[in-house]
Amino acid sequence: MRKWYLAIAGLTIILAVIGCGKLGAHMPVPQAAITEIYALSDVKNVAEFVEIKEVQDREDGCYIMIYIKSLPEKPTSLEDALKHANSFTMSILEDAVKILKKYDIDQDAAVWAQLPSKEIGITVLGNARYEAKKATFHDFVKLE
Repeated sequence: MRKWYLAIAGLTIILAVIGCGKLGAHMPVPQAAITEIYALSDVKNVAEFVEIKEVQDREDGCYIMIYIKSLPEKPTSLEDALKHANSFTMSILEDAVKILKKYDIDQDAAVWAQLPSKEIGITVLGNARYEAKKATFHDFVKLE
């Protein structure tokens, strides 16, 4: 009879360890949340200056890449692009984190800003990020 108690106790411990291992697992971002994040670029004051080009659910968090828009007749300078990146990365990041939390996803997120140009290709400007563990936002940092 004691052997059965030991076997049940052993199985209970094994199941508890397996269950705890899944608690810290990466929760996939639902497609509906990704669609809502893409829709952020449709907001009038955002759409004029930036476009959300890519949203990915990565193992290390939600990755959002935005392009700073440039009109053909008046290309955006690097200085202007940095100003736009500085102002829009954080607002898009804050909205994206709200969307993720709406779907019970609490994970790191980052918004990377890029400036596409026909002359020089794509220039990565920098990023703003959210650290879920500490629930802190980190302002735009220019990539050196």
